[in-house]
This record gives sequence, C-alpha cells and structure tokens, in this order.
Amino acid sequence: VNLDLFNHGASDFSPFGEMLLGWVYVLLLLLISHGPNLWRSPSVLGEYWAYVFPLAASTTATIRYASALQTKSTEVLAITMIMMAILSLLLVLGRETFHMYRCFKREDQWKDPLFHMEKYSTKKFRALGEID
Repeated sequence: VNLDLFNHGASDFSPFGEMLLGWVYVLLLLLISHGPNLWRSPSVLGEYWAYVFPLAASTTATIRYASALQTKSTEVLAITMIMMAILSLLLVLGRETFHMYRCFKREDQWKDPLFHMEKYSTKKFRALGEID
C-alpha cells in the first residue's frame, strides 16, 4: 500500500501525512521504551533486526518531511533520526556479531523455535493429550 503524503509536489506535505508521521513517532517511542534488552542472548536468529527497520522507515519519512518543510527544526530532527538509525544498526550488528562469535566458540547457541518450544512440554499440554 502506497500512501501519498504530498498534496501536489515534494514541497507540499499534506496534513494527513503530518498526522501519520506524528503517529509514527508515538509508535517509535513505544517501541524504544519497550524494546529488547540487547545485553541478553537473542532467542532466535534475527530477533533484534525487527527494531532496526521501523527506525529506518521513520527516518526516511522524517527526511522527506524535512525536505518538504525546509525549516531548521525539521532538519535537526532529520539529522537526529539519522544518527539514531545508524546507532541502532551498529548496536544490533555488533550484538549479533558477538553472539555469532560465541556460537562459533560453542559457548552459546542459536535456538530453533521449532525444536526448543518449552511451553509445549509443560504438564498442562501433556494433560490435554496434545503431546505424547
């Protein structure tokens, strides 16, 4: 689905686009406040990458917004978002690389969710007869 955030051209940002961008910022704050703990070992491969892509998308929308309005505050906001996106990318890349290194040394492992489902081996599910 493609949303046209501009009314007529690149220099005219629609009120609906501004409202969507505001909601993106609210959701981004929720994501950051309830985000993952990068210091614990990831449970599955690629767990933390899901937090990089929304930040990159909101950064792209902020850059388009700053280019449409061309004010100092929107440019500062765009630069701040770019720095946050780069920082999150580097943190996630570093954490995944560190975990991969530990896996190569056999100090840790990637757990496959299909083979390591602790919740299905509990007494409750055994009592229901779903797992023999």
